[in-house]
Amino acid sequence: MDDVGNPGDSEVSQAFVGELANHQTAMLAFIRALMPGSSGARDLLQEVNIILWQKRTHFEPGTSFKAWSFQVIRYHLMNHRRRLASKGWLVFDDDLVERISPALEADPEELECRHQALHHCLSKLRPKDRALLQHRYASGAPLSDYAKAINRSAGTLKATLFNLRGTLRKCLERRFQEQGIPLP
Repeated sequence: MDDVGNPGDSEVSQAFVGELANHQTAMLAFIRALMPGSSGARDLLQEVNIILWQKRTHFEPGTSFKAWSFQVIRYHLMNHRRRLASKGWLVFDDDLVERISPALEADPEELECRHQALHHCLSKLRPKDRALLQHRYASGAPLSDYAKAINRSAGTLKATLFNLRGTLRKCLERRFQEQGIPLP
């Protein structure tokens, strides 16, 4: 659908682009929360941006762009998870995603504060611990491959990951309390 013809169409499209641009950070955080460990979150965001643009005439100006776009994201990720599951990937169940997604629709400023707190806590870890977390949650490769590469057992790495998650949780709880951010 072109924006040529009706003079008001251009104004509507400009307003839509503004809303789309203003919500990119929140949309990416929402995708990452619903697809943890997925290295393709930015690719999924671009797919969602295309879908949102195609559906822009369905958005009612004056309503919550965030709520509307997050609903589109939910449906897109549901389909994406089904495709992954058909390829043998372990993915969140749709019911679980529906139950947790409202809690993930936090204010973008709060999400940014949470992101900064995580960055702070990760920076306090040893480089080898950060590398382990990066491999486990961002690479998509099996932990056994990483264990072989660094000449450690997968069981040892699992125990280390358990301890690192506890350390990060405590650090994040302290940061959240210091910054007045509600605990998840």
